[in-house]
Amino acid sequence: MLRILPEHIANLIAAGEVVQRPASVVKELMENSVDAGADNIQVIIRDSGKTLIQVIDNGCGISVEDAKIAFLRHATSKISAIEDLSNINTFGFRGEALASIAAVSEVTLRTRREEDQLGYEVKYAESKLVSEKEISTPQGSNFMVRNLFYNIPARRKFLKSDATEYRQILSEFSRIAITRPSLSFRLTHNNTEIYNLSPANYRRRILDVAGREMGRELVNIGLNSPIVKISGYIGRPDDARKTPGHQYLFANNRYFRSSYFHKAVLKAYENLIPDGYLPSYFIFFEVDPQTLDVNIHPAKTEVKFEEENAIFDMLHAVVREALGKNSFFPSIDFDQEGAPEIPAANAKFYVPAPRIDYDPLFNPFNEELKSRRIPLSTEEIDKAFHSPEALGYASGSDTRNPEDDRTFSGIQEDALPYSQGDISSLSVLISGDRYIFTPVRSGVMVINIPRALERIFYERYLKLIENPQTSASSLLFSKTIHVEEHISSLLNEREKELERLGFSFNIADKKMIEITSLPEGIPEDEDELYSLIDSLVFEITESRDTARLILERSAAAMARSAAYRRKERPNELQAKSLIESLFACKEPAYTPTGKICSFTITNDELNKRFL
Repeated sequence: MLRILPEHIANLIAAGEVVQRPASVVKELMENSVDAGADNIQVIIRDSGKTLIQVIDNGCGISVEDAKIAFLRHATSKISAIEDLSNINTFGFRGEALASIAAVSEVTLRTRREEDQLGYEVKYAESKLVSEKEISTPQGSNFMVRNLFYNIPARRKFLKSDATEYRQILSEFSRIAITRPSLSFRLTHNNTEIYNLSPANYRRRILDVAGREMGRELVNIGLNSPIVKISGYIGRPDDARKTPGHQYLFANNRYFRSSYFHKAVLKAYENLIPDGYLPSYFIFFEVDPQTLDVNIHPAKTEVKFEEENAIFDMLHAVVREALGKNSFFPSIDFDQEGAPEIPAANAKFYVPAPRIDYDPLFNPFNEELKSRRIPLSTEEIDKAFHSPEALGYASGSDTRNPEDDRTFSGIQEDALPYSQGDISSLSVLISGDRYIFTPVRSGVMVINIPRALERIFYERYLKLIENPQTSASSLLFSKTIHVEEHISSLLNEREKELERLGFSFNIADKKMIEITSLPEGIPEDEDELYSLIDSLVFEITESRDTARLILERSAAAMARSAAYRRKERPNELQAKSLIESLFACKEPAYTPTGKICSFTITNDELNKRFL
């Protein structure tokens, strides 16, 4: 049997599409203030928006009659005919935001127009008008949203932690503030001023929001065509990071998400940044409103361009061009000024023809000999570390055999480098800063130094998780690291977990942390510390695993940082100590990410090499 839903239930369902969390309310109310022509907008938050969200502006205000109907569904001043949908230049237009907010919270609106002597106050709760009266209030609008989702306990229960919801609010605030640099914005959270943004140009506004250190990263881009005008800034390749946070796309000053255009930017950075890293970018598209559909998503975070494929190509080209102009691609300099003079060749001087060194007995068509060949060059050894199955590893258990201390996962007994406790008799040959060769009973073992260190540090950090009192070294002088607002709030939220890994720090202010102790092996260099913190934030924010697994993933990120920063060649004693530490690990054969740490060239394979 079909039935028409009651009005309050229909409003709750619609609110679920528009108001998903406190940040959604901040977004909708700030957009309304911009549309109202305000040049000064204040946002006041308490308890990450769960208790109070207040947005105050000095815009045009609302009349008494409009204030009463503003919270009804589809009440809008932006759309009067179907043709208006093809020419939208404002943030809001569907009239769903205030109705959705009023359905899931207690809302008070105080407003006054310039021509009115008195203002008006209306209060709504559960989509019903609770009270209304005339009041004295400044020109503009003052929205107070209290007790969000108080009438939907299940929705309120599934809100994230205060720190997570707060970061979402920061993101929404930043997106609107960046698009309107000529306006003043202020954000206050729990009586603490977070942002106080004065009118500025686009570059200055980006630096005010994203941090002053962003200034050295930004590279200007620009393109003007009949289809689209592209402008904005992109980050330098060497400042790319693992954590998302400064990837902004705007269409006619409206923030939107697009994996398609994100790929265009990443394609331009191809071979300039490592896999998994993201460049910063703030890119603005200006198109004819009739070629842009902004009405395809309830929260208006997705748009559709009429010439999407052409814009993709132009975006890729303009980013690539900017990177090329700023010498981020390798190039050849043909400037001859100051170059040494090369003398003319002396025709009387005899130069013997080069001799070709070859093996007259070698038969390239002998398949048997080809199959017997084993990798011994540096390049081939590098490749060998990516193919453990082809190099003699046993497919054993993933755990150490408790009955035999000399049988490890993936390594046979006769491939171990020495008897336990007999490190002094161990012979080693060190090749650069990457490989150690040591004889074993079955042949020669090759150990990859960075991977071995990664395994050793990883298991040490796991011990820190089990016993946080071990091996965290206090710094003689604390290290101060400048970070983005959302990173410092996340670190503050995860302080106890990071202490278990050996980190101790203080939040000096909203964009600065003071590190007082570090786990063993972690670099103290500021840039490397920032890179490590970036990796830790990535592991914490992207992982949906349990707390224990998140700690293990963080330990793996720290182990990579500690291992690969070491570029010096180890001496003989250090090499022997490394081997001893590696084979004292529970899983010496593989790194935390499953890459092999060593392989063995057997005596049989060596014999075949000399056939």
